[in-house]
Amino acid sequence: MDSDKVVISEAKVIVVSGARSNIGKTCLARALRKLLPGAVRIKIGHHPRKPGYDDGCFYPMGTSFSTIASEHSDAHFLIIESNRILEEIQPECVIYLPADDPKPSAEMAQRNADIIRGKNLSISKIHILAERLGCDEAVIEKIAELSGAQKEQG
Repeated sequence: MDSDKVVISEAKVIVVSGARSNIGKTCLARALRKLLPGAVRIKIGHHPRKPGYDDGCFYPMGTSFSTIASEHSDAHFLIIESNRILEEIQPECVIYLPADDPKPSAEMAQRNADIIRGKNLSISKIHILAERLGCDEAVIEKIAELSGAQKEQG
């Protein structure tokens, strides 16, 4: 864990990151919000809020994590769609959705990822994520499944 990244939230944080736009980050974040009790879905972006975006909270790029966390202090989980937030925080779980032609922030997101779509997730990693997130291992397996990762056999 980077010592310069502070934890200022009681909520467990899951970052849904990706190579670029239109690869399923919002769809996955919505599924995770439904799966996890007390979860709030947050999108951090450069563009104005899209019409129909009514099931989550939108913050403009540059909004600090401390602002987001304080505005959702009653949440059990913060599901944040962003690559850049990883420059500020060390979340309990990072999910990465790969694609061709990745944007510059994707490299850092992939490097920090716990779960990567299309890749195997080890049994030991499932156990570690269950501890970090305070969830049953079956919930972590479901998160991996929703993310498009496969549980390693063995």
